Amino acid sequence: MKKLLSLLAVAAFLAVTSVNATEYGFDKAHSHVGFSVKHILSKVPGEFKDYDGTFSFDPAKPEAGKINVTIQAASIDTGVEMRDHHLQSPDFFDAEKYPTITYKSTKVSKGDGDNKYVVEGNLALHGVTKPVTLDVEYLGADTMPMDKDGKMTANIAGFSATAKIDRRDFGLVWNKTLASGNLMVSNDVDINLDVAAMDKASLKKMAEMMGKMKKDKPADKPADAPKN
Repeated sequence: MKKLLSLLAVAAFLAVTSVNATEYGFDKAHSHVGFSVKHILSKVPGEFKDYDGTFSFDPAKPEAGKINVTIQAASIDTGVEMRDHHLQSPDFFDAEKYPTITYKSTKVSKGDGDNKYVVEGNLALHGVTKPVTLDVEYLGADTMPMDKDGKMTANIAGFSATAKIDRRDFGLVWNKTLASGNLMVSNDVDINLDVAAMDKASLKKMAEMMGKMKKDKPADKPADAPKN
């Protein structure tokens, strides 16, 4: 009987800890999926505009955390349209052939320092999958009002993460050599992520609210014809 009670107690504990691991999605209005790479003699920043995913995290049990993210390669944006088209082309991402970039975690562990974590996972890019480690900082959690009266609230959390990859590992090898011997595009790419997370249920409610607001918004009146 004692053994049975012990097993039930363990099961109850596991059930409670699994509930505490909130499942989040991206609050895209406050998130940034970016990178920077040395181009000629300066670092050029860029970002991906179209992405989605889910992740779960409980600071009391970080090893139970999971990350699953999908990025649309064609959504790359460096602020220069001609350069973006080149990056979408077969010289780089070949976005038509390989439309998505994915990252799936395999392990989450405590890092060095308060609120620091190490996320190990697999990055699938340009038809190649390689292990990539993210250094993550947990910025805290809170609740946020979703309406004027504060009756509806959302669970939110903040994270930042960095990583460095060699693009040649993923078959992105296009380059040219400058007169000095320097490469036009560095092989090292710095990944930087700033994530505002919101629980999945609240994200759904927010989408419904935004859709209703858009539907209820009065149509713009046509401009009056100029008077002669």
